[in-house]
Amino acid sequence: MTTMPIAIIGGGNGGHCMAADLSLRGHTVSLYEHPDFAENFAHTLATKTIKLTGIGENGDAQIHTVTMDIEQALAGAQLVMVVIPASGHELFFTTMLPHLVESQTIVVWAGQFGALRLAQMIREQRPTLKVTIAETSTLPYGTRLQGPSHSHLLLVANMVSVAALPSGHTNAVVDALTPLFPVVESAPNVLVAAFNNPNPICHPPGALLNTGRIEYSGGDFYMYKEGLTHSVLGVIEALYREVQELGRACGYEVATYPEEAFREPSSIMGVALQAPENTNEAIANILGPKSVHDRYITEDLPFGLVPMSQLALKVGVKTPIMDSIVSLGSAVCGIDFWATGRTLASLGLAEMDAEAIVALVNS
Repeated sequence: MTTMPIAIIGGGNGGHCMAADLSLRGHTVSLYEHPDFAENFAHTLATKTIKLTGIGENGDAQIHTVTMDIEQALAGAQLVMVVIPASGHELFFTTMLPHLVESQTIVVWAGQFGALRLAQMIREQRPTLKVTIAETSTLPYGTRLQGPSHSHLLLVANMVSVAALPSGHTNAVVDALTPLFPVVESAPNVLVAAFNNPNPICHPPGALLNTGRIEYSGGDFYMYKEGLTHSVLGVIEALYREVQELGRACGYEVATYPEEAFREPSSIMGVALQAPENTNEAIANILGPKSVHDRYITEDLPFGLVPMSQLALKVGVKTPIMDSIVSLGSAVCGIDFWATGRTLASLGLAEMDAEAIVALVNS
């Protein structure tokens, strides 16, 4: 096995799991967390060890570098894995930007159009910097921290779409990622990679249509087990059909799901993810969301649905279900997600027509 220096940016659920997984497999990993989150990162920073349990190789992973110094984390890294919720991209991208160096590859996991946002920030702040930016549709696993420095791997992805900016670099990114995560597959461009993320399709309607149950339960709520009933699944399917039409209007097919995926409580997640024994049961036992201010709404809606809705308007696709979910989520959370979400303006696309946008992501 060829090992490589890898920087993992983000010390939450996904970052801990990826750092432990890759370290146990012999890679030289630097794990970075922003000082704003020092309290939750203190144990890992002190011990430089992460316990990994669940699917796959288990053990206590010794992490080569654990730091809250971004320059130290990025030094010598060929691959930079950004593994944070999209709501944290602005903070982390701003912190990273002065320290990125030529020829690095930055992979924004479960990017939610994050590759386009980072590219826009580079154009504004470091226009001569030549790096490859890539985006994936989702993380390679479903994981939760079960205590300080203890990552439990619940589910693994069946397929992860990845594309690069510029798109001509996608094959090189796939070649770099495949030895680490064999489930990665190339997408035509970063728009399609974002469209293929199942989270914005499943999470916002599933959570919003169960707002009363979430609040009544005081957080003791299992969305997949309790909330994805026949009627709610029908809304998820209708939203998915809108994403399909958006993809086709841009000239591409998005990830496809069998009809039965919209009849089972695990929904499309039961297709996107798997567990060694019973996938549906593993998904059903995922607790949450515990409040309406959970990432199921506050990440997947403003960073997933808002840009898709605005792009749909550009290409002439009507998205009444998507638009209703954004407006409903704004009312429930008391936040104007149309204003605070990942707008086309924030991606540098507001003044472009549909043809120019597609040309940009395919360049």
